[in-house]
Amino acid sequence: MHQATNGRGRQKMFENTVLSMPAALRINEAGLLPDERAVDRTAELREALAIVEAQKFELENALRARDEVQRQLETELEDARLLHSISSMMSDEDSADVLYQKLVAAATMVMRSDFGSMQRYDADRNELRLIAHYGLNNEAVNFWQWVCSGRATTCGKALEIGERVIVSDFEVCDFLQGSEDLLMFRKAGVRAAQSTPLMTRNGHLVGMITTHWSRSYQPRERDLRLFDIIARQAADLIERATSAEALRQQAERLLEADRYKDEFLATLAHELRNPLAPIQTGLTVLRMGKPEQAGRVLGMMERQLGHMVRLIDDLLDVSRISRGMVTLKPTRTSLASVIESAVETSRPLINAANHRFTVSVPGNAVWLDVDVTRIAQVISNLLNNAAKYTPQGGHIELVAEVVGNEAVVHIIDNGIGIPPAMLPRIFELFTQVNRADERSQSGLGVGLALAKHLTEMHGGRIEVAIREGQAGSVFTLSLPLADCLAVTTDVDQAQTRADNPVARILIVDDNADAAETLAMLLEELGHATCVVLESPKALAAALAFRPDVAFLDIGMPQLNGFDLARQLREHAALKDVYLATLSGWGTEDDRAKSRSAGIDHHLTKPVMLNEVLDLLTLAVRR
Repeated sequence: MHQATNGRGRQKMFENTVLSMPAALRINEAGLLPDERAVDRTAELREALAIVEAQKFELENALRARDEVQRQLETELEDARLLHSISSMMSDEDSADVLYQKLVAAATMVMRSDFGSMQRYDADRNELRLIAHYGLNNEAVNFWQWVCSGRATTCGKALEIGERVIVSDFEVCDFLQGSEDLLMFRKAGVRAAQSTPLMTRNGHLVGMITTHWSRSYQPRERDLRLFDIIARQAADLIERATSAEALRQQAERLLEADRYKDEFLATLAHELRNPLAPIQTGLTVLRMGKPEQAGRVLGMMERQLGHMVRLIDDLLDVSRISRGMVTLKPTRTSLASVIESAVETSRPLINAANHRFTVSVPGNAVWLDVDVTRIAQVISNLLNNAAKYTPQGGHIELVAEVVGNEAVVHIIDNGIGIPPAMLPRIFELFTQVNRADERSQSGLGVGLALAKHLTEMHGGRIEVAIREGQAGSVFTLSLPLADCLAVTTDVDQAQTRADNPVARILIVDDNADAAETLAMLLEELGHATCVVLESPKALAAALAFRPDVAFLDIGMPQLNGFDLARQLREHAALKDVYLATLSGWGTEDDRAKSRSAGIDHHLTKPVMLNEVLDLLTLAVRR
């Protein structure tokens, strides 16, 4: 060991004579200096740390993505539960109106809104009609019952542009400013709204669904996605309801048309049989060789033949008009002369019913450019209608006047009137008021339809109104002024049966010709007859006359033949009377009604003489 002394007198010892070197100069076994190894180790650690940091970042991203997916799944599950609850809410409901209401309620639930509404699109009006609502008061409902395109509402704007409109604050919306709608929104407590058009899968607009908020509000995309599902259901529902309604209306129209056809054919048969019956009976009387009866019988036959001709003419006119084959022949004529011609045609019917009839026309000449025959036919049809639907001894007025550039003719009666529900259909073809068992008024229901068509061909119009506070109706005709101010029976057969027992026969029929000619025929065969033209008087007449046989018409005013038969059956003194119908109505339903009323035999006009004789033989010998 060596000993040395430093400059301060200190002594340093050296062992083994090996000199000490700085650490930085030492060489390790790998041949590297210590500082180089530390640098490399630091780099390795940094690289490993970077890898760990990257893995951590990826893991955090994966966790965030997982959480986001989980949140989305939870949101979708919540949405699915909501839609399922909405579907369950509507699954047991068949009423379209109730479903509309439930869809609006569901829309407000999904959109977290305070109000909601649904509208159906009316293509004819290009407007939206409110069909369901939630939360809106009655004043608001009435105010927005109809909304046109471009109106100062979100639904009006959406209708105009054809896409969804969202207004988050009405107070700053340009198209709402200064409008009455904004005032109503404020009054109703509505501050924001969105409106979505309801489109079919074929792209046709069928309606609009709207949600409203009482505060400023911007709907979320998620809510709008759910709302669109409800909007699709609403569009499908409206489309189905519209199609179902169209099919229902079509079915009703077909059923009604079929019913009209059956009623028309039955009425036509009735109307043709009615005049044929007295004509046939009259011919039988004439063949019996009773000259003293000829004038009376021929007059009756001419009247009934005239009725048939008018009936057929009306049918032909309707057919010609429907095919556009009627040609007018207008001439300059006075209103008074046209009215005079019409009154002349209708007066026999008016007089037969003992109506009081008054006519009032302007004192000055009123000129028209019309087809005189056709306009006289129109006025006559209106007068005939009033005469038929006014009870015996009624009052009919014809009042003509000039109003502006039109000649106006009012036909006023105090008859049975027209039910309000019938007013829109009164001018339709084959329509008759109070068509029932009584079937008291003759005609096919073509007179008013024909009058309307002919009037419109002249550029005029016909209107009808119910008399306020009084019985009856008022028909008003307005026209523009002219520029300047059956097989007969064998009489021998009847004569061979003339030795049958004499019967007392009651005849009840409101058709005087039919009743009287049948009475004449039966009297010629030796029977005693009693004729009653007003059915309410028949019971008293029967109790006084005590008939063996009673012939009853079915279609009589005030008391029809079925009800009369029931009255007769209720009296012990009349319980053995043989009851028979003589009616123009001959369907199986009519025969069933006869049996139900206690009628023994149902005869359909025109009746052959041998049928009457067979019936009398059976009745008297019973």
